[in-house]
Amino acid sequence: MTSGNKNSGIEVRDLSYQPGSAKHPILSDITYSFAEGHMTALLGPNGSGKTTLLRHFLSQIKCPEGAVLIDGKDTLDYAPKERSRKIAWVPQSSSGESAFTVEEVVLMARYPFKNTWEGDSEEDIRIARDAMQTVGILDLKNRNFTSLSGGERQRALIARALAQTTPWILLDEPTSNLDIKHQIGILEVLKKRVQEEGLSVIVVMHDFNMVERFCDRAILLKNGEVAAKGLVREVLTPELLLSVYEVGFDIIEKEGRRVFFPKNVAEPDMTEATEK
Repeated sequence: MTSGNKNSGIEVRDLSYQPGSAKHPILSDITYSFAEGHMTALLGPNGSGKTTLLRHFLSQIKCPEGAVLIDGKDTLDYAPKERSRKIAWVPQSSSGESAFTVEEVVLMARYPFKNTWEGDSEEDIRIARDAMQTVGILDLKNRNFTSLSGGERQRALIARALAQTTPWILLDEPTSNLDIKHQIGILEVLKKRVQEEGLSVIVVMHDFNMVERFCDRAILLKNGEVAAKGLVREVLTPELLLSVYEVGFDIIEKEGRRVFFPKNVAEPDMTEATEK
């Protein structure tokens, strides 16, 4: 549930990032306040800085002091377990679970709430199995994680995030390996928890129709800078999408919801390359 604290949420202040090997900044002067109780889409072309931004929230990349605040506290000042009780993370892929069953992978989410060497309680197991049931993988709980399909692995990682019972969940393209049924199912679960339980979600997505259907806010990045931010209808406009993605879109209204149709992309001019 939302806390009502005026400092609650994730606040980004003038965040820039340029690793030593990069010729240009990956992030440039990002400023945005992610308020609690919303499902916010993080949008932009490949390489625009979306994943890098989320990794700063988790201190996987060290931030400048005061650049990222979680509930008014610098993310650098959080101990790992303390931060893990605030934010759950669903990466695009994960490779550290090869020796574990699906249930063991999901139960890893309970680690931030345990003392050292403390085992899984009945409550931990209940929470984990509820999460697996929610995403439709309870029947896979005894399978080795590496034996799963890409989509099943993705659902297991989402179940782990749900079992972490944090007020925030960050997801990096969580539906990329899922069929359409499970894409809709997972996003419906997240939206319902946002609406009914005050969960806060930041999700990297590329499908504007899914964003329109499930998200209420959006931030659009281009070349590491904020191109637009606000309500989804304010961000997903033909003009902004054309300027950021260099692709035109036709947008029609249907049953109170907009539907996005990309226009044809011009074929690249290969004449000069052929002549060479």
